[in-house]
Amino acid sequence: MTRRILVLNPNVTEAITATMVEEARRVASADTEIVPATARFGTQYIENRVEAAIAGHAVLDALAEQAPGCDAAVVAAFGDPGVFAAKEMLEIPVIGISEAAFLTAYTLGRRYAVVCLTPRLGVWYRECAEEHGLDGRLVAVRPLDVPPSDITAAKQQTGRRLVEACHEVIDRHGAEVVIMGGGPIAGLARTVAHEIPVPVLDGVSCAVRLAEALVDLAPRPATRGSFARPPAKPSQGLAPALQAWVERSGERR
Repeated sequence: MTRRILVLNPNVTEAITATMVEEARRVASADTEIVPATARFGTQYIENRVEAAIAGHAVLDALAEQAPGCDAAVVAAFGDPGVFAAKEMLEIPVIGISEAAFLTAYTLGRRYAVVCLTPRLGVWYRECAEEHGLDGRLVAVRPLDVPPSDITAAKQQTGRRLVEACHEVIDRHGAEVVIMGGGPIAGLARTVAHEIPVPVLDGVSCAVRLAEALVDLAPRPATRGSFARPPAKPSQGLAPALQAWVERSGERR
C-alpha cells in the first residue's frame, strides 16, 4: 500500500518547497508518495513570532484543503507553526520538522544542539523546543552572526559556516547530537555528515521517516481530550475549506 505524505511549506517561497521536497523524496521509502504543498499566503521566510502566527493560519488553511486523501502531513518549517492546532484538526498524523528532529535527537544522545541561520530563528527554535517539552537536553542554539542574503541560496551561502557552528557546539557545549535547523538548508546535514564527529540531523528527513512509521502504526484518533473533535460553530472570513471544517460539527479529515 502506498503512503501519501503531504509536505507543507508554511511560507510562500516555492523554491524552498522544492528544496524540502527533494530531500523528502530522497529519504522516503519506495512505497511512499510525497505530496508537495506551499502556503497560499504569508511571508517569504518565517523568522519571528508574528510571521509564525500568520503561518499557523496558513497551515490550517492549506491542510483543510489539501490533507484529504493523505495518510500523514509534515509541517515543514523549523519552529512548527500551527502544528498543535493541525493535530487537533486532522485524524491523520501531523508532524513538525523541529518536533521530529528533537525527538530523534533524544534517541541518539543526552545533549543536543541546534545550529541555524539567524539570531531571531534561534529564539524561536528554543521556544519551540520548550513548547514540545523537549528542551531538557537542549544545551545550545547557535545562530549565524551574518544571515544569508538570499534565503533560497542558504545552503550555498552558509554551508561552511554552519559546519563550523556544529564543531563549536560540540567543543564548547558537549553536544552529542546536532540539528541543522531550517527548511532552506534541507539536505545539508546529509552532505556534510562525514565532517562532523557526532550525528547531525535534518528535520525534513526525520519528519518523513517518523510520518511513515506513524502511518504504519495506524494509531486510533483521539475521542477525548484536547485533540478530540471540537464542536461546530459559525465563522466568518475564512477560506471555503477551512470554513467548512469549522462549521460542519468540527468534522475532522
